[in-house]
Amino acid sequence: MNANPIDKLRYLTEGDMPDALWAVEGAFRYDRSLQVAQDFLAERVALRRFEYIAGAMPCLWSLDYVAQRRPVTLDNYVQALEHYARKGVGVVLVFDNPFLTPEELGDSYGALLTQELYRRDRVRRNRLCVASDALAARLRELCPKLPMDCHPNRLIAEKARRTPALYAELAARYDRVVLHPADGSKESLLRELPQPERFALVVNDPMLRTNPVRRELLTLLSDMRRHPYDTDLMRRKADLLSRSGDRMLDPNNLQQQAACILTRREMHRAYELGFRRFCIQSALFGNEMTLLWDLFRCLFNNSPEHSHQMALIANSVMAEFGRDAYDLPSGLRQFTFSRDE
Repeated sequence: MNANPIDKLRYLTEGDMPDALWAVEGAFRYDRSLQVAQDFLAERVALRRFEYIAGAMPCLWSLDYVAQRRPVTLDNYVQALEHYARKGVGVVLVFDNPFLTPEELGDSYGALLTQELYRRDRVRRNRLCVASDALAARLRELCPKLPMDCHPNRLIAEKARRTPALYAELAARYDRVVLHPADGSKESLLRELPQPERFALVVNDPMLRTNPVRRELLTLLSDMRRHPYDTDLMRRKADLLSRSGDRMLDPNNLQQQAACILTRREMHRAYELGFRRFCIQSALFGNEMTLLWDLFRCLFNNSPEHSHQMALIANSVMAEFGRDAYDLPSGLRQFTFSRDE
């Protein structure tokens, strides 16, 4: 009897975190690309799967790192939720603004997004990821059955020292806690965290591990959400990014592990300590091509002996975007027509 073709590929992930659970960010922003990649990996390779697709809708409760996005129609939001529900993939709705005023907590649009997330969750896998304790309390009253995770921006905004005790405190408040991006590489901290299954690690944050202005940047981004046309805020953001050092690369003095991008060895070390949940972020990326490249780098081990197989998988996914379409693109696709009787 011929072996299942997928079984023949198992060696590509043997010894490389085979039971890792992956959450991929980019929903409501790069949906088409994520859906193509998710379908290909699930149907053709079946070595890695997306446990969750995560994403932030442009609203008062979320931030935009690259540019202020225009609002997304509720119909498009619902269509995305329905698509992922049909695929059996959970959706994590992200509210990553940690600096909300009491007035902003009453935003009706954010509340509507949360209610739709729960109402469209036919597979009961959707959840929230929130950076504000006050907002978390409000949403628990609004949708008490929705699981709620602690966003890493909650840790970035925290002024107290990030200790195992602080993480334990947050784990008592939230269903899961996503670690500060700079903490995923700290083996001494990881060893002291109880119940590693309650925590998740961001594996591809490009900011420096020693970034001195990260909290200040979040404060500024929150102000920019309130005042998207304030050019002074835009100037201050550019100044902050210059001070952070993230974009000041010296090709003659590159340092391994300078950014919050976990090496394969660091990911394996966390896996050996019992951590199984890993997050691939996209909020800091300006386009989906960067996300797709990073997606395959994070999901698979590009060791020399397997790099050609990994390249074939990545190229095969990219080829899906060039397939012939059987419907013509039209600017009228989002319109409906009705006749008054």
